[in-house]
Amino acid sequence: MAKKKPTYLPSEFDEIDDRPSRSQLKRDMTALQKLGADLAALGDKVVREAGLPPEVEKALLLIKTMTKHEAKRRHMQYVGKLMRTFDTAHAQELVDAAQLGHQVKTKAFQRVEDLRDRLVDGDDDLLQSLFETHPDEGQRLRQLTLGARRENANGKPPKDTRALFRLLRDIEGEE
Repeated sequence: MAKKKPTYLPSEFDEIDDRPSRSQLKRDMTALQKLGADLAALGDKVVREAGLPPEVEKALLLIKTMTKHEAKRRHMQYVGKLMRTFDTAHAQELVDAAQLGHQVKTKAFQRVEDLRDRLVDGDDDLLQSLFETHPDEGQRLRQLTLGARRENANGKPPKDTRALFRLLRDIEGEE
């Protein structure tokens, strides 16, 4: 029996397709939708000042007015489609800057909380160093620290602890 010839040539399938896969296209579309949602969450003022094309700006401003889940989902797909029509680098920079600003504020808040907790827990060296660096606020700082320690020891509501936090936040904001 004679050997059959293949009906195709293997070299025909050696070409590499440079197009992105369907999955990659879907991931890109979802990323653009998320970018649009993040940009809309920054507020109307930021969206208006972002220098976006008018139809994208209008679509982003419309997001906040929608209440129905399915309508919002479809609209986000539309926003993703519109976002494909222009370079989104500037929009991504705005979102990144806003997120970075939030992280900076969170870190500052946590730093002040840590100072307050150390003072309330009895770190007298920290109290003395704060007293020396801020002599105008030193007496108030001492009073609030001692009051917060008493509140903590007696299980009372944290009135002085909150006031101490506010004072430390104001001191940190000056620096």
